[in-house]
Amino acid sequence: MDDFPRSLTIQIFNSSAANITVNYGVLTGGSWAPAPVPGTMIPSTGQQSYVNGAPNTFSSLGGQIVLTPASGGTIIPIWSWPADGRVSGSVNTASVNGLSATSQLINTQTNYATLQVIISNAHTFG
Repeated sequence: MDDFPRSLTIQIFNSSAANITVNYGVLTGGSWAPAPVPGTMIPSTGQQSYVNGAPNTFSSLGGQIVLTPASGGTIIPIWSWPADGRVSGSVNTASVNGLSATSQLINTQTNYATLQVIISNAHTFG
């Protein structure tokens, strides 16, 4: 990993029964270390991390990674960290069947925050 003075690590935990494919990642600020590789498989119960880093503490970070479950749809972690603001992050889903995705930010009081994304089997009630 590169030695960035400010960075956001995106940790993707696949605790579901489905394989998840990385489609692509785009940045609105900073650089990757490493960059998401299209076609990378995050297997069931596997994990993958990417770092969006800035060359200094006064540069903005931001971006998104588009993930596709084997069952279809998309899961998109998205984040933003303005140079003069607070880090924010979330995960959006569209047309995803049988899965849910949640996210949380940790270490936001430091220059090295983490966006954790957890993909799991959806709970059904009935």
